[in-house]
Amino acid sequence: MAISDADWKLLADLFHTRFGLVFEGIRRSFLEPRLAPRLRELRLASYREYYHYLLFHPQREAELGQLKVLLTNNETYFFREEHQLTLLAQHLVPALMRELETRPLRILSAGCSSGEEAYSIVITLQNAGLELRGVNWQVDACDLNPRRLATAREAVYDANSLRGVAPDVRARHFDEHDGKFTLKARHKKGVRFFEANLVDPAAGVGWGPYDVIFCRNVLIYFSDASFDAVISALARCLAPGGYLLLGHSESLIDRRTDFTPACIDGSIVYRKAGR
Repeated sequence: MAISDADWKLLADLFHTRFGLVFEGIRRSFLEPRLAPRLRELRLASYREYYHYLLFHPQREAELGQLKVLLTNNETYFFREEHQLTLLAQHLVPALMRELETRPLRILSAGCSSGEEAYSIVITLQNAGLELRGVNWQVDACDLNPRRLATAREAVYDANSLRGVAPDVRARHFDEHDGKFTLKARHKKGVRFFEANLVDPAAGVGWGPYDVIFCRNVLIYFSDASFDAVISALARCLAPGGYLLLGHSESLIDRRTDFTPACIDGSIVYRKAGR
């Protein structure tokens, strides 16, 4: 069933209002095949009926919950953009060592998908010997998609999530069985997952204040207004002097924010004023 431009505009505006996500150009072709099965499941004759369902039906919240799964792109894998993980362990955390004698390191993985980023952070901290130096941590990880969060808590992955990870590294950190890789229990230390809509002003994005926030390859799917709203929300839960790490295709340099760009060991990061 083809969707008219008018009906697409209605649905796209609704998705933007509710989730902050933008579906234009090629992203429209990505989403249309995902919506068609929902119309068949609900026995709706048109996308206009589906739009009205999402606005007025008593089960609309349940259906919007289904859309959380359909609308999100969950491309992720272990040790993605590894230079930022190295930066965390070799530069950002050592600068906090005196403070961390009396409190845990606090990190947020925003838009964590199925948990690869959060667990990569923990493994990096452990491999850097920070645990042996007395550093404790709390890594909070949030996502819009409850199914991906369930996978994160289970911590069982297929080979695609470990692409680029050397066999000896896999063996150190995972137990393999029938082509699946189960994260070893010690790497779950200090990690907690929760559901959050980053663009919902009424929803918290963690327990903060955080020393470091990873929000990588998430903002590229937001409109300009939602982008700015998310950055403001992240700034509020980041400690003074804390750092925000974005994906390689995301930047704050041309935006007015509470952050100042800094180049550390060849990587661009964003620091909140105050320390």
